[in-house]
Amino acid sequence: MLNIWHQNLMLCFTPDQFISFHRFTQDMDFEDRCFPFPDGSERLVLCTPNRDINFVFTEAEWNDFNAGMLEAIYLIEVYRQLEVGS
Repeated sequence: MLNIWHQNLMLCFTPDQFISFHRFTQDMDFEDRCFPFPDGSERLVLCTPNRDINFVFTEAEWNDFNAGMLEAIYLIEVYRQLEVGS
């Protein structure tokens, strides 16, 4: 299992689900998907299959989120290569 943990949220994925989620999010451009929020910040809204639950990210949070996912993808590939070599 892979987990994305941020404050009071934790998303749980199998490796294949995680890779699919990464593919889904990697093409999202912050500028194209951001909205102004009442606090004056611009935030990207990431919709989930449950229409009542959405995630929001500032641009810095979105960049960190994507960088962390990319690092996890690399590690998944390393572990898969190690399994093949065993």
